[in-house]
Amino acid sequence: KVKEKAKAKEILQKIIPFLGIILMIIIFQVGGEGKLLTKGNINSILNQTVYIAIMAFGAIFVYSHGGMDLSYGGVIGFSVLVAILVANTGVPAGVVFITNILAALVWFVLNGVVSVYLQVSPFITSLCIMYMCRGILNTVCASQKYSIPVELFEFDNQKFKLGMLLGVFIICYILFEKTAIGKDNKAIGGNPAAAKQAGVNRTRMIAYIISGITVGIAGFILMARAGSVSTSTGQGMEMNVVTALVLGGVPLSGGSKVKMIGAVVGSFSVILLRNGLII
Repeated sequence: KVKEKAKAKEILQKIIPFLGIILMIIIFQVGGEGKLLTKGNINSILNQTVYIAIMAFGAIFVYSHGGMDLSYGGVIGFSVLVAILVANTGVPAGVVFITNILAALVWFVLNGVVSVYLQVSPFITSLCIMYMCRGILNTVCASQKYSIPVELFEFDNQKFKLGMLLGVFIICYILFEKTAIGKDNKAIGGNPAAAKQAGVNRTRMIAYIISGITVGIAGFILMARAGSVSTSTGQGMEMNVVTALVLGGVPLSGGSKVKMIGAVVGSFSVILLRNGLII
């Protein structure tokens, strides 16, 4: 009976987030007089969910070991800026895509090195990185707004975005749930001292690298959708990512209870909540 109750409780914990989404849809659909599920609004929700979800997939690795990162908004703004400057030199779209990833990766590697090896609080480190990126963005875009070449607008379509979302999710899910990378990071979050003695502490750096790559991918999608970069690009996204993880049932202290599906549920929930309340 004890095992049955424990199993029932575990199943209930898994379906509660999905029930919450269904409840929100019903409430906002009725309260918004049917405006929530119109074709245009569904497209708007999907557009906003894609890049938040992709960043959340990478953030799961960092938060699973008890890390804290608040640099997402600043870094994605910086990566979009660099990518647009490179795109306007006439390089192929593939180079622009890689530039987005590399520009974001530089900051996340720096974050990982300072947090993991210099043992500075990841909260302080990521906050400093956010302000540095935001400062660069404000300085460069203060008097001019930079736009992407016309040919890059072709990537602003649902097939490409949903394909990237699915691809990133599958890769991150396999890495997090089926390999030592995810298991080790969860072990660090569960018991840092024991994990260090077991020699798995090194995987924290890999978590930052994966997170940086996902931010770069999200940056490319955001760039194609927005078409330009300004001082407000990426503003507030760090809180959207953290809120998505919390709404998805991800414990910010890390540990074995962190699940990749939480990033999916949470990302959709935070955009649905914001969109529905506005309606």
